[in-house]
Amino acid sequence: MNKERKTGRMDDMKIYQSAYVLELARGSSYIASTLTPATLRAAIVEACREFREQYGADKVHIFRELLARSLEKRDNRKAAAVVRSFDLL
Repeated sequence: MNKERKTGRMDDMKIYQSAYVLELARGSSYIASTLTPATLRAAIVEACREFREQYGADKVHIFRELLARSLEKRDNRKAAAVVRSFDLL
């Protein structure tokens, strides 16, 4: 991958992060507060469903990655890994 292409993708992610800041804050807070695997899954489903309803299915994969990054910033790597592996279909 050339450097220009990678830089462009990073810039795109920053734009999306700014656009979805409220949804990311709400979703990562909700997910981070879960106590069991079942509630973790339910929180991921709800956050992604609400996002899809508001912005459309074509942007959910971007939201999922940004949500995982947000969880990593909260030192919740386990939840971030679950979010990344979550099947959005």
